[in-house]
Amino acid sequence: MLVKDSQKLLPHAIPEIEALAGMVLEIPPHGISLHPKSIDLLFETARSGKPILLFQPHLPVTSELGLSPYPVLAYLYPQTLASQLEPFFQELARRSHDTKNLPSAFTLIRSREPEEIVHYFADHYGKAAKPAFVRAIIGNTCNLKCVMCPYHGPDIKPTHTTDFFQGNRAMSWEMLVRLARDCGAFGTSVSVGSVEEPLLHPHITDFVRLCRQKGVPRVHLTTNGQLLNEARSLELLEAGLTSLDVSLDATDAETYRRIRGSDFGRVKANIDTFLHLRDRLKIPCSIRTSFIRNANIPPEAEAQFKREWLAEVDSVFFLNVAKYEETNMRIQGANERAKRMVHSYLLQMGGRWPCSFPFTEMAVLPDGRVYYCIETVFRLGFDGATESMGDYRYQNLQEIWQGEAFQRFRRDTLLHQLEHRRACRDCEMWRSQVVSHTQQDGFHVMETEVTKIYHKKSRS
Repeated sequence: MLVKDSQKLLPHAIPEIEALAGMVLEIPPHGISLHPKSIDLLFETARSGKPILLFQPHLPVTSELGLSPYPVLAYLYPQTLASQLEPFFQELARRSHDTKNLPSAFTLIRSREPEEIVHYFADHYGKAAKPAFVRAIIGNTCNLKCVMCPYHGPDIKPTHTTDFFQGNRAMSWEMLVRLARDCGAFGTSVSVGSVEEPLLHPHITDFVRLCRQKGVPRVHLTTNGQLLNEARSLELLEAGLTSLDVSLDATDAETYRRIRGSDFGRVKANIDTFLHLRDRLKIPCSIRTSFIRNANIPPEAEAQFKREWLAEVDSVFFLNVAKYEETNMRIQGANERAKRMVHSYLLQMGGRWPCSFPFTEMAVLPDGRVYYCIETVFRLGFDGATESMGDYRYQNLQEIWQGEAFQRFRRDTLLHQLEHRRACRDCEMWRSQVVSHTQQDGFHVMETEVTKIYHKKSRS
């Protein structure tokens, strides 16, 4: 057997060299060593007569729910087919190792033992895949005080037990520059506006522009829209913003004033202006309006919101309201279709599966702390002891993503050893990673237990 292993990633001498004469074992140079049990499984399958084998680590359920595909870490194939297979392997790498719909001659081998799972998804995952996106928490202030907001709400903010939302903690321009550079190098998207009104930051447009100049593929902004005047809209579009979410939560001025305490007519006019500029300038930026299902909002208001805004924007987003209760955020109510899917996965796994957040995202705070999911962001007003995955003042994103803290966290997640992790121990947000996809009234509908999104056909 011919072994191609330029980075010396095989952990020991291969005993099957003579038994598998005429075969090639090729180890692509991803810098990730193969676990001995993976090699044993590869050879066991080869001896059964399968001609062309690929080995790709896989995390049951969690990978199915949206993790970036793990690189293919080994190919085993007849030496006589080497020249024919090389273009296929190159194409597979270009497709980010998407092994769906392989030709019938190929057999896909996946990790199945607990030791393999930990090896690939805890010890080496930082090398294998990049975060899908980074939440840039660029401030802690907002110009509205919405009744349901866990960060700035007039009833909730006085109950905070941390000082994160006191004063003004805007992210420095120096940190924004580093963030744009690191996300560009990572090829990772950026999302702004998780806890703050981003249009209050004096450098928001410059940040969007710099992200795009540095190679960030997508920059998303969530805003209440009150400051989204014509000049700001034009600046953001020309800077390269790729998607915009405007939080509304109402269909009329009275309800909007009760929930958000501001001018409904202004935000509606601002959205119309943004749409007009986008279409006139032919800039590809998708626009979504969102609606939180607050108490005492009649069902017909949601139907009206959907009907009116789907005639204008690219998608509408409905979210069940959340409250901080004792230790974690709790979503009030659950969408039934997604709830049934969650139950099916729970039966399949015999309980909870590993949460995908440690494998898909990072949240960078203005003070350099790095959190790892929406639940930790929810807790900013209530829990100052959440472990940071690193310090962005002194480390870059790659160092943190591949670092010891993330490795430990992923290991704990895989092994369900979460008793000492306050944010995870009683969390339910991992259930929201199950997504139902359906077609309804000509729209693509994505539904989780806590959200429902109606999409128009994708813009070209």
